[in-house]
Amino acid sequence: MSVSRTLTQITWSSANSVTVTAGNQATSDAISMPSDAFGATVQVKADNSGTPASGDTLDAYVMYTSGDPDAEPDSADEYDTPGHARYLGQLDTNAEDPAILTFEISPFVKGFRLYVDNNSASNSVVVSAQMVAKSA
Repeated sequence: MSVSRTLTQITWSSANSVTVTAGNQATSDAISMPSDAFGATVQVKADNSGTPASGDTLDAYVMYTSGDPDAEPDSADEYDTPGHARYLGQLDTNAEDPAILTFEISPFVKGFRLYVDNNSASNSVVVSAQMVAKSA
């Protein structure tokens, strides 16, 4: 059995990165999971736009979809809501700038969106990310 890796850039309104201002959040564009995936990771990079200070952290979450749970006629995918998204972890730009961390995510979903929350009091954070899926 041959194993392949698929790299997918996570985009934000079609851009490869997003600037998240202090105290705000951002949600990525939808990412489709390869149907034959058996493993997946997301690597997130947080680059502080200013001089990092204590508390300049970024929380990362994944909002999964398995399709349309209502089976509505429009059949549009519905994603986990931000308050119920799966917490992945925290990147601390005061400890390292930029901070980069890789998280495992479930490959057994139709797709996902990445949700990030900038906890800093005054600095913006530039966020970029990519997914690596392992398929048979």
